[in-house]
Amino acid sequence: MNEAKLRTRRFWRGVGTYLWAFLPLLTCGFGAPIAFATALARRRDNLTIMALLFHSVLILSGCGVIGATEYPAPDWATTVLTFTMAITSLAGTAQLLMIRSAVWAAPAPAPPQVPVARLASMEVVDRARKLREQARRTAEADPMLAKRLGIGRPDLPRQFDDGGLVDLNHAPLWVLVTLPGVTERSARQIQDWVERSGPFASLGEVLLVIEISPTFEHHLREYCVFIP
Repeated sequence: MNEAKLRTRRFWRGVGTYLWAFLPLLTCGFGAPIAFATALARRRDNLTIMALLFHSVLILSGCGVIGATEYPAPDWATTVLTFTMAITSLAGTAQLLMIRSAVWAAPAPAPPQVPVARLASMEVVDRARKLREQARRTAEADPMLAKRLGIGRPDLPRQFDDGGLVDLNHAPLWVLVTLPGVTERSARQIQDWVERSGPFASLGEVLLVIEISPTFEHHLREYCVFIP
């Protein structure tokens, strides 16, 4: 799948998660239990369970007060229902917005296997290093060919062996965090920077603006590639 389709899918997914978070507000509070039940199904958490019970009890209490009075409902019963629905609408939406990213975070696929990390044979290690050098030269000479070959993209189906390179400008989050010294926080910083300011041209640029310890520079220089 090309980058444009991935961005479009990511955009609509984000829209959907915001609609989910605003469900209590859009339904005058009645959608809160549904939204929290969905969150609980995706991510079991004690606070989410408490929120589900809290908003469910509020809604049942408000509706119970109205149901227990004769029609037309007295002003005090209407006030109680309005108050409970307002709390559920506003507080439920705020809580859902706070946990939205955690609930809808894409599950990380199994990390790619890096042959150099698990094979002790010096011959294999040397071969992988030569493959990386060859792939890096190809990327410098013809970036479009490098993209077609999938250089630095172990997340894509491909036939070309690049020796374990990772393209910092295009690789997804779960691939970036396999690099030495790259945490989930710094991987997100890399993606945000590329989206706002364009692709990196060198590792030096990355170390200037991203929170990565310089002690990992040697290892990163071995495995990173920068395809525009």
